[in-house]
Parts: sequence; structure tokens; C-alpha cells
Amino acid sequence: MNENTKSCPICPRECDLADPHCERGAEYAKTGKLPQEHGRDHGHGHSPRLSFEEKEQQLVMKYLHHATGVADRGGITQEQANEMFSVLTKEETAYLAELLKKLSDHWIEMAPNKPSHHGRR
Repeated sequence: MNENTKSCPICPRECDLADPHCERGAEYAKTGKLPQEHGRDHGHGHSPRLSFEEKEQQLVMKYLHHATGVADRGGITQEQANEMFSVLTKEETAYLAELLKKLSDHWIEMAPNKPSHHGRR
């Protein structure tokens, strides 16, 4: 680990190494070595974490992953689901939906094992 490094290089959060927010960051802060890459491949073994050229791209993937994970695990109530988009205007919500559809359509087309469209319109 570089002695001048103050933020963790493991994920886009870039936590302060004096107070890392995950086990991998704590391991890095303690040892100065990047922990072994690991990622779940939905029960089909392990795959390396994806990396992106731009931090914003990595953040998009992180936020989408976290949001779908919470929704898939039933981690929110119906009341919370009804309020989820209250931080966005109607126009922002529509634009976000348009952008996500554009990404989703492109990712589905380039995926080697194309997933089902789950009732897409």
C-alpha cells in the first residue's frame, strides 16, 4: 500500500482507509495488499469483478446492483416502494426509465446468453 494513499481503491466509494466500510477495505487497510477478487456468479462459480474505465460507469453498475438486490430480496415494503421515486420529479423519473431501457436493450443484445425479456413492452 502506498503510504500517501488515504482512500481505499477497492470500490467506487473510496472510503477513508482509517475507517473502511467493508471487510475487503479493512483487509487492504491492514495489509496494504488488494484482496483476492471475488464475485458471485449466481451459484455457477466465481467470476472476477467487472471494472470500468470511468468511475461513473462503475457507480451506475453498483447502484443498479444494489437496487435490484434489495428489490429481489423483498427488502422494502410496499409503502417504501410507493415512495421510492419521491426524490425525483416526474420528468426525472421518465428520463431515468428511458436511459435504463436504452442500457438494458443494448446489454441484452450483446449478452451471449440472452435473458428473457420478463414482460418487456
